[in-house]
Amino acid sequence: MRAVTAALLTMLVGVSALAQMPARSMQQPARDTMVAPTGPAEIAGTIVTDGDDPQPVRRAEVRAFVPGGVPKTVYTDAQGRFVFRNLPYGRYTLEANKPGFVRSPYGAKRYDRPGTPVTVDVAQRTHDLQWRMARGAVITGRIVDEFGQPAQGARVSVQQVRMVNGERTLVSVPMVSTILGEVADDRGEYRLFGLPAGDYVVSATPRSIGTGDIRRMTDAEMQAARQAVQQPASPLGQAPPPATLGFSQVFFPGVLSSSDAAPVTLRSGDVRAGIDFAVSLVRTAALEGTVVTPGDVRPESVQLSLTPRGGTSVSMGMAGAAPTMVFTTTVVGGANRRVNADGTFSYGGVTPGQYTLNARATREGGVPLWAAVDVTVEGQTVGGLSLMLQDGLSVSGTLAFEADGVDPPGNFSRARLLFIPASGRGMVEVGPGNTIVNDSGFTVKGLIPGLTRVAGSFNTPEANWIMKSAIIKGTDALDLPFVLEANDTITDAVITFTNRTQELTGTLSDAAQRPAPDYTIVVFPEDKTLWVSQRRVRTTRPGTDGRFTIPGLPSGTYRIAAVTDIGPEETRDLALLEELAGASIVFTLGDGEKKVQDLRIR
Repeated sequence: MRAVTAALLTMLVGVSALAQMPARSMQQPARDTMVAPTGPAEIAGTIVTDGDDPQPVRRAEVRAFVPGGVPKTVYTDAQGRFVFRNLPYGRYTLEANKPGFVRSPYGAKRYDRPGTPVTVDVAQRTHDLQWRMARGAVITGRIVDEFGQPAQGARVSVQQVRMVNGERTLVSVPMVSTILGEVADDRGEYRLFGLPAGDYVVSATPRSIGTGDIRRMTDAEMQAARQAVQQPASPLGQAPPPATLGFSQVFFPGVLSSSDAAPVTLRSGDVRAGIDFAVSLVRTAALEGTVVTPGDVRPESVQLSLTPRGGTSVSMGMAGAAPTMVFTTTVVGGANRRVNADGTFSYGGVTPGQYTLNARATREGGVPLWAAVDVTVEGQTVGGLSLMLQDGLSVSGTLAFEADGVDPPGNFSRARLLFIPASGRGMVEVGPGNTIVNDSGFTVKGLIPGLTRVAGSFNTPEANWIMKSAIIKGTDALDLPFVLEANDTITDAVITFTNRTQELTGTLSDAAQRPAPDYTIVVFPEDKTLWVSQRRVRTTRPGTDGRFTIPGLPSGTYRIAAVTDIGPEETRDLALLEELAGASIVFTLGDGEKKVQDLRIR
């Protein structure tokens, strides 16, 4: 296989717990309640450097995490030893950190992989772990301006290059210094350290980035000024409008597009000096046009915003946990983005790129209005744009409930629904004023056309409800975004909440029936159309006892595989899932089912 090696599995006889029984029927008399032993237990170990000549890693911070508990912290001694004493029994994940080294979860193949959970219980009260930490690599260089002067205050950052579905993708490195960036000093110098091995794209953003309303005098203006000084009585010639300039993010070795950037390749412990490049002013432009509003909306009340085409990004949680999606939209500033009383506007200081210009307003009574147009800026003014405001689209339907052990709620007012654009055509705030939920159903107003995802929550004193499905236009929008067309009238959406939860647990053992904690479990749907569903493609690591758990998995038919190593971005590679399908086993998870499925590597 290209990225991972899959193990051939045998599915042992699994035991599926019954679908969740009503909560009140599961209560036991107090005399039958057994108290599990709490310890004491101990986790100790030694941390050394990675490489041919391992050396103790002194004063490394080691943290132990347990679900629902407070993290515990110890430090390694002069021999690289650490110990956690008097631990309650439980399942711990461990992580080591030290400046200059790569963050290291215990048992992980790489820094961005989930580690191997360490289980301490009656059967195994103590663990003595052997652990290696890789030295971080360094990128250092100097940032200058277009005149060769130090670009003091420029923020320098890096992103790692990954290949997903055959395309180069840039991903953030989860380290404070790389996410927030390093600020160039008064000499223009920067130093990014503690980097994992890999290929990187380096970029710099000048401190004075902003409106871009910087003017450079043209030769004609200079000539006219000299003429005015030498011959005060002579009329000034008509000079063309001056060019406007602005600062933009620049990628090494000095290009404006990340696709043209030269990658910097690092091995463990490398120090790559001389990654120098210049930030410079680029030609900016204005967007000019007219906003057409209904008669009861003043043009001056219209808000303009500019977003990069495809400006919505998705940030995923670490592999092995329930995925969390965070949607963000970058708004590009402008020197002047006010709409005049006659509807005309000029949105200035825009650097070259592809954008969506958005117009937003609100009618009396809180009815949202929208308009959007795609534009390409290449350093010249883009004129003649027309934005005609129209009513935001709405989606309405019913709320359904599947309840076990409690009665369905009678009051739906606690429900919170979010309809989120999955493309970069701007974000519409769908607040409480634009969402109506009552006993007869729901209506969400103020939406814009395009791919749309759905999220929501609903809690009552009786139960914690989760969204099971959101069927809109024949698509479950919790798995796949649905297309909201400009002329859509959707009144039959069905959003289902349930208090049932599913869970997959089991053990992974080798051919000798010993725990196999060095593998990663991958679960993905049997239906290939659902391979892009982030809530259904999941990974987890077995613990030192071989046990694994995947909570909150939606019901359905799945495939399960065990691989030597896989990262969060690789689970989005459809070709890789196709390869894993040949070495996987099919299983079915029913509504509310707690399935125990043991696996053995052949």
